[in-house]
Amino acid sequence: MNLESLQALVTAAELNSFSLAAEKLHLTQPAVSKRIATLETHLGKRLFDRIGRKIYLTEAGKTLLPHAYRIIGEADNALRTLQNLSGNVAGHLTVATTQHIGLYHLPQILHEFIHSFTDVTLHFDFMSSESAYASVLQGKLDLAIITSPAKLSPQICFTPLWLEALDFATSADHPLAQLANPKMEDLSQYRAVLPGETTFTRKIINKFFEEQNLELKVTGNTDYIEAIKVLVTAGFGWGVLPRRVIDQQLKILEIKDIQFSRQIGCIYQKSRTQSNASQAFLDLLQSFGH
Repeated sequence: MNLESLQALVTAAELNSFSLAAEKLHLTQPAVSKRIATLETHLGKRLFDRIGRKIYLTEAGKTLLPHAYRIIGEADNALRTLQNLSGNVAGHLTVATTQHIGLYHLPQILHEFIHSFTDVTLHFDFMSSESAYASVLQGKLDLAIITSPAKLSPQICFTPLWLEALDFATSADHPLAQLANPKMEDLSQYRAVLPGETTFTRKIINKFFEEQNLELKVTGNTDYIEAIKVLVTAGFGWGVLPRRVIDQQLKILEIKDIQFSRQIGCIYQKSRTQSNASQAFLDLLQSFGH
């Protein structure tokens, strides 16, 4: 059993395809198939079932997968520890964040990091906070900048970065926009367009309304802030939006004694040795105010 075979296993399992795994690993499909076959022979167990063009883990494969992640993670930790001894900020760094955070908060940070640490190869992905959180847990990412979840896994370290103000907003011609002093009770009487039920931001909103003993009338769910903005602007309902994205087409509902926000922060896996590049990126994040 070697690291190359285990990497082929986890990549094929993630993509349900030997051909896609080969593409991601920069190998030929026969090379990936051979690594899996060698692993199966060594273990005396079939690890994948082939159904049509897709592959699926067998029970043996599902049992082996978390161990494979752990072994690969420990090998990566050992390599990073040795590289850190030099003190150089170099190597590969994989970071993810949401489109909103990336577009509105990170351009200057990314520009400075790329130009300050030219020996670092930065891989940057956009995904939901929930997907990024799961990827950090699985060891696929070094860092992720996300909305804080209500509950953190003990395996995750969370570094608070900034509070992002959220506003209740409607189109200019919405009935709520005509109220001189809108109240939370008024919002509960009208339809809302909100992030999806499983998102961290939606859970914050749900909890906020539960604490007010109010129910939500949700007429639309989407995980994309720009889509919520478009629907709210069209009069489909009221929404909760980051203050930065609200323009003149929208009306902010200023509710007395109500301030709403979400915590944005950076997460990484506790058991994962942070490279010098990872620490440099985190230090830069913390140095910027928002």
